[in-house]
Amino acid sequence: MADCATAGAAAGKPVGVCGEAAADPLLAAVLVGLGVTSLSMSGRAVAAVRDSLAAHTIQQCRALAELAIDADDAQHARELVTKNARQPS
Repeated sequence: MADCATAGAAAGKPVGVCGEAAADPLLAAVLVGLGVTSLSMSGRAVAAVRDSLAAHTIQQCRALAELAIDADDAQHARELVTKNARQPS
């Protein structure tokens, strides 16, 4: 995903993610940190994703993305992101 977001930015094109991935509050922060420019999800998920993104600066999202990229596997990535993510107020 990071390569796709980088290519989109270089081409001046938006990169979006929709569905369950975009609706996951923790994953949304990671996706934004990777450079995804739009997230599309069901209305039920908007508040939780909004709160998660509001709790993080873009630099914090980038740091979470780096943790996920450097993890050994998906489970370890989620554990690292969960441990280091800020809790929405």
